[in-house]
Amino acid sequence: MKEEILSVGIDIGTTTTQLIFSKITVNNIAGPFSIPNVKITDKKIIYKSKIYFTPLFSSGKINLEEIKKIIDNEYKKACIAKEDVATGAIIITGETARKENAEQVLSALSEFSGDFVVATAGVDLESILAGYGSGAAEFSKNTASKVINFDIGGGTTNTVLFEAGEVVDAFALDIGGRLIKFDKDCKITYISEKILALIKNLKLNLKIGYVPQIHQLKILTNVFADILVKIAKNEELNKDIEELFIGHKNKKLKAENFMLSGGVSEFVYSDKIINQWKQIVQYGDIGPLLGCSIRDNFKKNRFKISEPKEKIRATVIGVGSYSMDISGSTVVFDNEILQMKNIPIIKLSEDSRGIINDDIINKINLYEGLNVALAFKGPKSPSYEDIKIIAESILDAVKNRNNPVIIIIENDFAKALGQRIKNILKDSKKLICIDGIKVENGDYVDIGKPISSVVPVVIKTLIFKN
Repeated sequence: MKEEILSVGIDIGTTTTQLIFSKITVNNIAGPFSIPNVKITDKKIIYKSKIYFTPLFSSGKINLEEIKKIIDNEYKKACIAKEDVATGAIIITGETARKENAEQVLSALSEFSGDFVVATAGVDLESILAGYGSGAAEFSKNTASKVINFDIGGGTTNTVLFEAGEVVDAFALDIGGRLIKFDKDCKITYISEKILALIKNLKLNLKIGYVPQIHQLKILTNVFADILVKIAKNEELNKDIEELFIGHKNKKLKAENFMLSGGVSEFVYSDKIINQWKQIVQYGDIGPLLGCSIRDNFKKNRFKISEPKEKIRATVIGVGSYSMDISGSTVVFDNEILQMKNIPIIKLSEDSRGIINDDIINKINLYEGLNVALAFKGPKSPSYEDIKIIAESILDAVKNRNNPVIIIIENDFAKALGQRIKNILKDSKKLICIDGIKVENGDYVDIGKPISSVVPVVIKTLIFKN
């Protein structure tokens, strides 16, 4: 069994908006007399859009109609119809995710861009997708090493640590190239409120309407670069630095190799010296200075910096090619209720054997009347008695609900559990029981129409940070 599906990735960032289309090949890699083992065996980018400046009505609002025009135009240029797209994701990143209408924009674009295109947000996920798109995850896997990828965009720096290809930690900082903007006369037109305290503490004369001295801007970008160095060297961070973290702060990181992606990274890997206003003003922000500061600081500290596969396009490639997973091959589902979108996930507690605890009823009652997905890791090799206990716990919790029973297991026993539940339910409720998928509380899941013996799954976080 070999099938190709079309995926779209749309990244609406602080500075730029871009789109890609990918062909994802799904293949059964098992032998003819073996249990099916369906995997994603190839991902090929077939179209890259031009890079647009993200259209805004104001500093606080996204221009939805202009975004729609961009996407519609790129679909036409790629000669792809919306109904041909099977999966993919739209992601609003950086400071754009904080705009007052960000959630409404994602909701509108999710339906605008295909039958199974999902809306995603959340800085941890952005960091991970950029790390996949840049090639850092692959490099880490191939070299069995720890690699930190810094994706430096207009509003944020998304950071992820991979070890042997696996995610160890991900977080983001309010460090980016468009935190200060200029007009053609070199006057400051915008300063992000996120860095006002830092500017004050550094005693820099940076104010809206002023033409600043380049060396004052350089002091700020050098401090930003030094923060990344401190994180990379696993050093203690002071309070001023900690205020720049978005959401949770990082764990202690240590890596042998580093990659840098995002728009600012174009200057990190360049030999250009930025020291004149005409060089800065052509981009209208501090991005060129920030890239040079990071380049010089990383070289001074003799970091091993590897060239990424993608720089400015890393996030959109991660979104378009790496946002989808597929379930295990031995699963149980009622085909007529697929596809399903935006299903909240309830991560269940487990005892030492991997058997779910009795808090399931309390958790599920928080979502009265709504479809929910019950998720847990489960034992690696469950006995018949284990499966029986898990099935009875789930059925007891859902007995008074009319919704389909949706179960996501990390370990590989969905078919055995699904069949046990199906035998008890008969035809009273519809069932989806899939495995091979790892999730967390606060995630949402979209489950697509089946591809042979598997179903495409996208796990996303619909969280908008203030």
